[in-house]
Amino acid sequence: SSEAETPNEPEDAADDSTKRPSLHPIAIDAIEEAFRLRAQNTTTSPLRLIDAQTEWFQVHYSIVKFADRFLEKYKKSSTESSTSSDNDFQWTEEELQTIGGRIVGVLMRLDDLEWEWNHRIRTSSLADADSSSMIPSDVWKTTLGLHPGDVEQNCFRTVDTALSEDKDFARARAEKMLALFLMNIELPGLEASESKVPGGSYPNFIEDTVQMELMMPRPTKE
Repeated sequence: SSEAETPNEPEDAADDSTKRPSLHPIAIDAIEEAFRLRAQNTTTSPLRLIDAQTEWFQVHYSIVKFADRFLEKYKKSSTESSTSSDNDFQWTEEELQTIGGRIVGVLMRLDDLEWEWNHRIRTSSLADADSSSMIPSDVWKTTLGLHPGDVEQNCFRTVDTALSEDKDFARARAEKMLALFLMNIELPGLEASESKVPGGSYPNFIEDTVQMELMMPRPTKE
């Protein structure tokens, strides 16, 4: 939406956006679905290090397979549900690779992204009881994509259960994780290599300017 466009929005934010649909909703769908799958904590397809027997290569393999299966399922459902009004729209291979790369990129770093977002929020005015911009704890799930209380880093099963049962919570969290990944991992990487991806990397689905500021890359300490 137009509300999401800020003066700091990078040039690539609008690339092809008038011609092609945004890639972001599909990646958000996938991350949201991954939360529910991860919550099962199955050792056959682990999306996190579940116990001492789980190897990181198993997690990596499961994440890549999940992304492949999600995009295959998405392409199949899109083909089956397409109508003449869709004008036979199809994603390009480059667009699908970009979406797949984002799904894998976020899920590979999910623990770190979750920790980082929780830390940034809890050390901001949004969690400060004396601040006029404080967000009440009863809307943290849908507004910030975070579980209120002291459970985020202490009781992952509580968070898993909440994400499985509350679709709005899972959706909001998926949006925050993708946005944090785009701003702190993808965009700096593309700028360093002077590259671009279809549709650009700006998370225009984050409309709250305070949250957007909190998602900006932090200066690295020397």
